[in-house]
Amino acid sequence: MSKIAAGLVAERGYSNIMVFANGIPGWINAGYPIDSQNALPKTEVTSITCTELNKVLATVSILDIRTEKLYSMGSIHGSLKIPLALLSEKFDQVPKKGTVVVVDHAGKQSLTAARFLKKEGYENVKRLDGGLMAWVNQGFALQK
Repeated sequence: MSKIAAGLVAERGYSNIMVFANGIPGWINAGYPIDSQNALPKTEVTSITCTELNKVLATVSILDIRTEKLYSMGSIHGSLKIPLALLSEKFDQVPKKGTVVVVDHAGKQSLTAARFLKKEGYENVKRLDGGLMAWVNQGFALQK
């Protein structure tokens, strides 16, 4: 995400831009302190496999948190598209009734989004194991 952000500020005319290549994990591994006061609680989030999701597709809400750029490759039919960076502003668009399955590109950012939704009072939140790449690799359809 930092490379994308750097590109956006460069487009706006900034020239003295740096990206911390290893991100927050690199910062922590180097022994530097972080402010965890506003960190999401480490809530348990259940994963759902692609096969399991395909069986219940008509009965769940799919929240696709990928970036706009990645939406062009397609999405699971009926997905609500809210990029992770905008979720705190737009989460009220996600239905609170029923199950919400969070989908990202490779299954790495969905945990953050799912924990955020749980913090906001969503009770039945799951994450797609392996993300959309696993969905595609297992031969399930995307809508363009």
